[in-house]
Amino acid sequence: MNTNILRKITLSQFDNRLGLEIGLKIHDLAKQRNQQVAIQVERLNHIIFTYIDNDLPADKHLWIKRKANVAKHFEESSLSVKHDLINGNMSLKETFALDEDQYLAKGGSIPIFVENAGMVATITVSGLSDEEDHFLILEAMKTTF
Repeated sequence: MNTNILRKITLSQFDNRLGLEIGLKIHDLAKQRNQQVAIQVERLNHIIFTYIDNDLPADKHLWIKRKANVAKHFEESSLSVKHDLINGNMSLKETFALDEDQYLAKGGSIPIFVENAGMVATITVSGLSDEEDHFLILEAMKTTF
């Protein structure tokens, strides 16, 4: 198990255009690899970008929301929360009284922080394994910056 999972991304600035660019980059990377994903970029509780591939289950938007809720609540990536829960023998429901219909500790949502401002956005991917979802976001970020 990788214990060095990126917990958050900190940038000097973030705006809607950058969020759109990142969403499109994730889409392009997935398309090049014939991967079917759902993507959502959310800034200050409004959605900048959403895409759900054709053959994904109809409830995929709920997976995105639940992963993003974890990243927002803990202010760290949903994959790092998953590992923290496993390593600490904890659960969202029993330890934190979080409704598992609203929160999902699986990889694929990473919070975006702006220096001297705090958390301003989340980027969420679903459709692959949770580690692949997480690392697809990171790869898109590397090629965007």
